[in-house]
Formats: sequence, structure tokens, C-alpha cells
Amino acid sequence: MSTVQVLLAVSLVGAALGEVHRYSLPPPWSYTCDRSNSSVGGHFVGPRCIKEESANAESVVGLNACKMTCGSFGMVWPKPVSMVHSTDLIHFIPQDLKFVSISTSSDVVSNLVNKFTDIFKEYMYMKSPDYEGGYANPFSNKPFISTTEIRVSVEVSSADASFTTQTDESYAVEIKPGTGKKIGEILLVTVKGTTYFGVRNGLETLSQMISYDDLSDTLQIYSSARVEDKPSFPHRGILVDTSRNFMSKKVIKKIISGMSYDKLNVFHWHITDTHSFPMYSRRVPQLTLYGSYSPRKVYTPQDIQEIVEYAKVRGVRVLPEFDAPAHVGNGWQFGEKEGQGKLAVCVNKEPWQDYCVEPPCGQLNPINPNVYSTLGKLYEDFFELFQSDMFHMGGDEVNLNCWNSSKEIRDYLDERGQVGTEDELLQLWNSFQTQAAERVYTAAEKKLPLILWTSRLTEKGEVEKFLNKEDYVIQIWTGGDDSVISELINKGFRVIFSNSDAWYLDCGYSAWVGEGNNWCSPYKGWQIVYDNSPRNIYRGQGGDPANENLILGGEAAMWAEQVDGAAVEHKLWPRLSALAERLWSDPTSSWKQAEIRMVSHRENLVSRGVMADALQPEWCNQNEGLCYVRV
Repeated sequence: MSTVQVLLAVSLVGAALGEVHRYSLPPPWSYTCDRSNSSVGGHFVGPRCIKEESANAESVVGLNACKMTCGSFGMVWPKPVSMVHSTDLIHFIPQDLKFVSISTSSDVVSNLVNKFTDIFKEYMYMKSPDYEGGYANPFSNKPFISTTEIRVSVEVSSADASFTTQTDESYAVEIKPGTGKKIGEILLVTVKGTTYFGVRNGLETLSQMISYDDLSDTLQIYSSARVEDKPSFPHRGILVDTSRNFMSKKVIKKIISGMSYDKLNVFHWHITDTHSFPMYSRRVPQLTLYGSYSPRKVYTPQDIQEIVEYAKVRGVRVLPEFDAPAHVGNGWQFGEKEGQGKLAVCVNKEPWQDYCVEPPCGQLNPINPNVYSTLGKLYEDFFELFQSDMFHMGGDEVNLNCWNSSKEIRDYLDERGQVGTEDELLQLWNSFQTQAAERVYTAAEKKLPLILWTSRLTEKGEVEKFLNKEDYVIQIWTGGDDSVISELINKGFRVIFSNSDAWYLDCGYSAWVGEGNNWCSPYKGWQIVYDNSPRNIYRGQGGDPANENLILGGEAAMWAEQVDGAAVEHKLWPRLSALAERLWSDPTSSWKQAEIRMVSHRENLVSRGVMADALQPEWCNQNEGLCYVRV
């Protein structure tokens, strides 16, 4: 009887006795790289790994080893500006990798680097299928005799630890053999960047230049490689709404961790809305008392500061949004009881269709001076808690009929001989925006860029009547075919793309009021997300290439009418990875050229603990290029 037959017999006997054994027979498969760039089913397929029987292979190669060495970018996502690597891999275990030098000119930067090196070490543990968390090294008892020492040096040239839209996030990674008694004994890795945030991106890339080898139960790294990289856009983010449905601090941290794996750098926190006010306001606690769903569903100042610091270490800045004057309601009911008059009007008013875009309704009262003093206090809370170089003021979906049907505002208009025309109400809105902006500047103790959604104030031929291009950044949520996009950019406005026809990730589910599908259906698959290029949209509208620097980047949006912490991760990933490569690399190719890498990257996300949706059967990941529609 052969060895394989004996092992199989033992395994079957164990199963018959009710014992649980892990299937540990050596796989009969090996992988070889096909660089013929052939066509499969009418589709061009670049370098891909071909599955073959081990008995027919010159040497047995695992799937990850093949993926690392077959294509130009290995398993790195998003793809870097340039990358060269060896086809030889060196095996090691986490104990062999040591950070031997951290060169910085600032204690603050050194502290950030040290924190991230601890995170990096867990990345190595996560690559093992046996990792169970808690920083317990799953390789500690492996019968592996190491012959290589990997020495990692980190160099940060700037002492500036602030993180803004202007921060340099570029980096370089180099892997080369060192001098030892034998070839391969020492491997030298250098990660360089101008700022901590560039170096952090470099360490993220380095972690993806290492993979798990299931044949030897070890890790593997290139024997030599070099990466030089920088982002195509400075603003690469995701909006998460925590007002419509509350999401815990733990869930938010998981989202931020997932973002860091993809080099996404802006967590746009839509923290309040008409539905609830879950942020604890130290200066106006009544907002939280009246507005939170429950005392347990509140973000304390300590929670927020913890999230901001957690994000910063991972190369993510937290951008707070306080949407106004619409999308405000619950939490603001206390005004009349405290002698401040109505701070908000139309709150929970019915029938809701007459006063807002979705239930419940509510808008700030722009003629009540107490609104502005309250906003001033609230903005002070925001700037006390968040470290942001911009502030998002929302400013979309104002329902003019809400104001026009409110007695206080009707009386105000009558006193001025006005009848409530659209122009008169738009001027009222503009007056609110101007006064609110001044309160933001006062709270921030400086003038900083303000972000507004596209709205009635930014419609074609209107924006310059209300907004100054030096003061405002416009976030585009209308469709990618909206001609206002090129108009805004041509008029000198900086823009952030979130066009709903491609980057609204809450689309494609059943309606939550009535029946049918929700308003922005259909579902936006990763292919649509990937191919949505802000630059191409602008160019398609006849845009001037000289203005493309006004495109700061983009964000996907996860509005929370139909999602909470139980499901948000798999609704975000792996589609956010497609967004990440679009905004970091801005490839000239389409999703078809990225598909093999994308399916593989999703597996890496799962190994990191991200609950990413499956894109294809696992068979497709093991048989690259064979899951296609014939053309």
C-alpha cells in the first residue's frame, strides 16, 4: 500500500470513529505562469496562473507563489506606479522579520511608525489559515528551520505628522539581498517616504509582497523587488451614514481597517441626520438627549477621539459632516421648551412627501437667531474632536415648501413684502449658508475649505450667485452625465466625485417605503465602480485637461436606510477595493484587465478579517481567466 493510501485510510478511520481531522494530504496540483497573453473566449487575458497536476510539473509551485511572480504587480492592490520583482521567492516565518531601523526626525512620527509596525506584525500572522486572533503567532511551533533574516528599515524625512489633502503619500519599497555567509541569509528591506503616511502606504504594499505558502506552511517574499508609488488623487474615501441606523465603534474601526488595506484615506462620517443625533455634544447635550435612538447608541467624545486616532495610525483621516439646513430634525425639538423658539421646522411633519425627500422631515429654521448660536457651539464640539483640514456642511435636498408652509417663516416673509417665491427662498437659504459658514470659521479659528453637496445652489448657471470657488468644494452626487460637472470645474470649483449612478453602494435593494426597488437601483457591481473615472467623465464633457487638478478625487457612499453594523462590511467590500484602484492608480484599462487580480485580492481581504462578498466561485480563483462570457 502506498503512503498516500495509508494516510487516506487513517483519515477515513478517524472519520468513522467520529473524530474530526483536517484534510492534510499534499495537493495534487501545481501552478505555472502563462505569459502568452492569449485570448480566452474572445477576451484578452494577460499573464495568468495555469493549474496542472504536480506529477507533470517541473517543480511544484503553490497558487500564491504563482500569483506573486506571474504578473507585473503580483498581489499588490491597488497597483502601484511602477514595480519590478524577482521570480524567486524566499521562505520565512514571522520571527525572521525584524524592524532594525526607524529613522525619523520627530518623536510623534516615530510613535506613529512604532504603532504601525505592531499592526504590520499581525498582518503576517493573519496570512496563516490557523490564526485565531489576539496576536498569537500561529507559526510559533512550526517545524521550519529558517535560513533567512529579513531586516526592515524605515525612513521618514518629514517631521510633520499632520494629515491633510496636501500631504505627500508617496513611497518607495526596495528588497535586496544582504551580505551574509551564504546567499539568502540576509534580506534587506527599505521603506522610504517623505511623510509617515507615505511610509505607512509603503508598509501596506510590503505586506502584500508577502504571501502564505500552503505547501510549506510558511510565508514567502521576493528575493528582490522595487516599488515606486504615489496616488493619482489626494481624496479617496467612503461616506458612512450612522444616523439612519447606528453603527458601533467596533464596526467603524473595522471599516477603517479595511480602508487602510486598500489605501483609501478619507472616512467621511455622516454622523447626524433627520432621523437621529447620535453624537454627544458637550456644549449642546440636549441634541443628543432628544436625538439619539437610545443612551447606548451614542458616540461619546472619547469614542470619537479614539476613532480619529485609530484612523490616523492607519492612514485614514476622518472628515465630519454636519448636514444642514435640511437633513436636520430629531434632536432639535428642545428649543421651544427652553425659550429659544423653533430651532427646526417641519420636524416629523406629515404627509412627509410634501415637506422632505424621505421620512422623517425636518429643516433648520433660518430666521431664528438662536439657530446660529447653537450651530456655533456645535461646530466648536466638532473642531475639538476632529482633526480635519476641511469641514462638510452637507447642504443638499432643501425642501422649499417646508419653509414656505411654516408660520414663522411665512410671517417673516410677509413682514418684508415677500410672497415666498423660489428666488426669495433661495436667498433665505443662501443667507443661512453664509451665516453658518461664519460660525464654522469662528469655531475652527481659521478659514478652511467647506464642502457642499450639489444642490439647487449649484445648478447650471446658478452657482456663482451663491458660492465662492475659493471657499467651497462641491461633492457631486448627481449622475455622471450631469453637465453641471464640467461647468463647476470650468468655473474653478474643486470637486469630489460621488456620482450616484456608479458610486452609491446602497443601491439595488428593495424599496424601504412602498414596494419595488430603491430609488437608485440597480445594484452597482464592482465593474461599474472600477470603470467610473472622474477624469474621463470630465473629458467626455469637453473638459480642459489643465483643470483636472481641481478634481480632488472621490468617495463611494453607503447611506444607511437599509444597512447597519450587521451587514455593512459585505455591502462595502470588495466594491471599495475597485474604488481604491480607480482613485489610487486611475488605470487606463477597464475592469476586465483587473478581474483576475480583483478576485485574488478579495481572498486577501478575507484573510485580514474583512467580511467581503464573494465575487465568483473559488474555482475561478484557482483557474484564472476561465470564468467568462464568450464573445
